[in-house]
Amino acid sequence: MGVAPREPEEIVIDEPTGADVDVMAELFKEDMDALGVDTRLEMQREVARAVVEEATSRPPQCLCWVARVRGEESQIGGLILANFNWSLKFAGRALWIETLYVTPTQRRKGIGARLVETMLDWAEEQEIRGVDLEAYRGNTPASILYRSLGFRRLGRERFYFRIEGSGYL
Repeated sequence: MGVAPREPEEIVIDEPTGADVDVMAELFKEDMDALGVDTRLEMQREVARAVVEEATSRPPQCLCWVARVRGEESQIGGLILANFNWSLKFAGRALWIETLYVTPTQRRKGIGARLVETMLDWAEEQEIRGVDLEAYRGNTPASILYRSLGFRRLGRERFYFRIEGSGYL
């Protein structure tokens, strides 16, 4: 039997702060580890610092929100990070969800849905034309979540190329 989703008012969605950088870095690393991407915590800490700075600038240079359970505001239960791009498919500005990550202890409680809904509401207000993302192959809960929110599957493969000498590893 699954866990009942939390009531929306029990989940607080807000922008990350400098105090969140270390926890965000750990969550970013956990997400990359699950994907099988080799990374170092210090590199993810640098990314988290930049994300906080750019997400809280005006206008924002990327989108990032963290989810906290009311009463546990010092803990991040999940986060979403999205980047702006231009899309031919949507014929205008779009968002790419880089990551939606919910900590294992907070999964299946409605946090992921609230994070995506918050981003979609913001995007609509800003006249963003569409949102792209990818889910890990075999991640059925993510597929169900995205489809329940109106996302459609594309027939694509995703590849990546790491630039040598970038200082990443």
